Amino acid sequence: MDIHEKAFVFDMHSDILYNVFRDHKAGRKDVIKEDFLPGMKKGGINGRVLAIYLDTSSLPEMALRHALDYVAYLYEELETTPEIALCRTYDEIMKAYKEGKIAFVLGMEGAEPLGNDIEMLRIFYELGLRVLTLTHSRRNYVGDGAFLKPQKSGTPGGLTPFGVEVVEQAEKLGIIIDVSHLNDPGFWDVIEFSKGPIIASHSNCRALVNHPRNLTDEQIKAIAERDGVIGLNSAGLFVDEKNPTLDRLIDHLDHIVDIAGIKHVGLGLDFFDYTLKYLSEEERRYLPLENIYTKGLTKDEDLPNFTAKLVERGYSEKEIRLILGENFLRVFKKVVG
Repeated sequence: MDIHEKAFVFDMHSDILYNVFRDHKAGRKDVIKEDFLPGMKKGGINGRVLAIYLDTSSLPEMALRHALDYVAYLYEELETTPEIALCRTYDEIMKAYKEGKIAFVLGMEGAEPLGNDIEMLRIFYELGLRVLTLTHSRRNYVGDGAFLKPQKSGTPGGLTPFGVEVVEQAEKLGIIIDVSHLNDPGFWDVIEFSKGPIIASHSNCRALVNHPRNLTDEQIKAIAERDGVIGLNSAGLFVDEKNPTLDRLIDHLDHIVDIAGIKHVGLGLDFFDYTLKYLSEEERRYLPLENIYTKGLTKDEDLPNFTAKLVERGYSEKEIRLILGENFLRVFKKVVG
């Protein structure tokens, strides 16, 4: 589709680095080139955030060590794959785009690698970190995440004193604060203790699917008031529990636009099925594999389907370009520089 080919397409959340980490540990190289680059090219993806996500086997003792391994293995992949670039600034993203490269931005999904040492944030910044998702769906030194499924727990809290320090230091350094996965009290603490734009990199609307991983209307408004952006998540559980279709995903888009305006929504696809090969049968039991993604948007190659559906639903080319990537670029330029 011509509109899709002309647009700058940016995915605000990807778990590719998990596979890079696991495969490099097993002695396999060139994971991005062989497993992911062809699909990204077919889908017209120009950039994406690569998240450092640690599963529970790394926690707590190996969190920092394994996170550094993620970075080291990414750098190895960059050396052997000239079609990709790690970008630390807006200008570097634009340079990669003009050169026909895919622009990667380093993210961290859950602040566990920091432990309770604020100096680690600067270290990761120097290594390229530009997006910080404060928690995953669990508790860390920063705060409490929103659980993916009901479980026994004590009383949840908002940001810890260390979490407030992380938010303030991230803004000083020029790291985008991401509130996806954070629980409601933590979200409102971020609003209180931060000043600039924030993002919810991969979250949908709680008014349409009542799940704690989705955003309330009040949260959507708060992100928009900060000139932030919300990334639409293709995971079926957050789109529609029974029938996650492209039309239903765009219902979430319509809802965000109605509340916040067209300039505050983007893509946070959250494709992760490629990580499932590392899970045990016991771990797989708790995943909704039947409708794991939105029908018609299950992999990178499907992204033109999303754009075609936007046209069908009446969005203009200018609006589509904002959704596909320009809104995120605006926030990135404003926060990171």
